[in-house]
Amino acid sequence: MLMAMQRSMLAACYGDPGGFAQTLTYLAPARVPVDKALYIHTATVTAALTGLLAQAYPSLADRLGPEGFADAARAHLRTHPPAQAVLALYGEGFGKDLPGELPLLAALDWAAHAAYFAADADCMRPGTLAGISPDKLVDLRLSLVPSVRLIGGGVAVLSAWRAGRQDIQPVASPVPLAGPEAAALVWRGPDLLVAVTLLPPDAVTFVRMVSGGAPLLEAAGALAAPDQFPPLLALLIGHGLIAAATGELT
Repeated sequence: MLMAMQRSMLAACYGDPGGFAQTLTYLAPARVPVDKALYIHTATVTAALTGLLAQAYPSLADRLGPEGFADAARAHLRTHPPAQAVLALYGEGFGKDLPGELPLLAALDWAAHAAYFAADADCMRPGTLAGISPDKLVDLRLSLVPSVRLIGGGVAVLSAWRAGRQDIQPVASPVPLAGPEAAALVWRGPDLLVAVTLLPPDAVTFVRMVSGGAPLLEAAGALAAPDQFPPLLALLIGHGLIAAATGELT
């Protein structure tokens, strides 16, 4: 019986009317009517998790407004209840089923949230590559720190999101943007501040290849022009996106 009561209580907390009704059958009469007491409890849980989502998705919360965001949060809570007892992990995937450009705003907000809470990692110090012999540069493989995120979308939406997030440090694009599509490169720097820059599609491919373990010079071949390689590499190393090597660089 205890397990059944716990399951119905959990369902009630996540907005299931059937779970609410079932939970009432387990509650003994008290000074406060049990339906009102249960409502207060479940409403408190819903409000707390809605507030948690609003902190992780501030751009989406601003766009939807308090009532619209609360409705979306309740719907998400019913279908995606917390899976782990870690508040920072709750909310991934929220907003995917919303219309228009809202899913992109949601993805950008979550990228910034996830970057902030990503695992720590030492980053490569500027000047490290200068000590590597030219013959090793051909097959050199680097890795990115865990906080790095890439979210693709229209330049107009990405730029507006970057401008609207005053809590995120904007970094000038290291290479010119070309066309209407780009990607936001989001990371947490050594100063513990989340930062963002915008990259054109070929630079995105370069970063993805480096992240996937491709040799550095092979990844550079994805760039539209050779002169894009130095500023991109300078961005990655200078802003702490390249993880420090744990052994000999190869």
